Amino acid sequence: MLIMLRKGLLVVTLLVALVLWEGVAMPVYADMCRVQMPASGYDPMGGENVTNSWVRLGQRLTISNREVLSIGYHVRRVGSPTGNVTLSIYDASTDEVIFSKVWGDASGLPESGASGYCEVTLDPPIRINREVRLCVEYYGGNATDYCQSAYFTGDKITGESYTNYYHYGQWHDIGEAEEGSYCYEYTCEVDPLPDDGGVTGDPNIRVAIIVGAVVCVLGIAYLIRDKRRVKQS
Repeated sequence: MLIMLRKGLLVVTLLVALVLWEGVAMPVYADMCRVQMPASGYDPMGGENVTNSWVRLGQRLTISNREVLSIGYHVRRVGSPTGNVTLSIYDASTDEVIFSKVWGDASGLPESGASGYCEVTLDPPIRINREVRLCVEYYGGNATDYCQSAYFTGDKITGESYTNYYHYGQWHDIGEAEEGSYCYEYTCEVDPLPDDGGVTGDPNIRVAIIVGAVVCVLGIAYLIRDKRRVKQS
């Protein structure tokens, strides 16, 4: 009987420790959150054969420690362009490519006059905690067949700005006067307890809680065993 009781208490102890560890240390994941910038105008986009155009258009912004699930941009076609339309994330400081994926061919974009965001999924998701340029890229086209990418006039989000890249290789940040019509989705991370709950993810607190739980369970086991000895005597 005593052996079975000890095994039962050991199982309870392990379960309590696991629950406390998961509840204190791990964040709880909710649904996806979305950031999306509206459109109010369009700029031409394509290679050197497209008049007054850029090959990359996007937004310079800071993504603060978020697990990014997908990115997109408001882009459409004029005429019958062909060639890859690519969505990318660049490090704003080093111009390093953090992520890049072909959305599809420009011929599959909505026609001029229509609207829509072309989007790609990051598989696996990427956690980003830096200033980046989120953009759409297109290097084809000609004077009659090209892409148009959208922007929003005005300072909708302070600290972010519309950015573009010429075909000969130079970024140009517009500043606070305009925003790029980008979008992205990320995992919403919810703190498992409110700020005033008295428990945080601090590893010292986590260890203290687990040790306390083990001590309590072992203390109960000792009292039960001591009572059994008294009855036997």
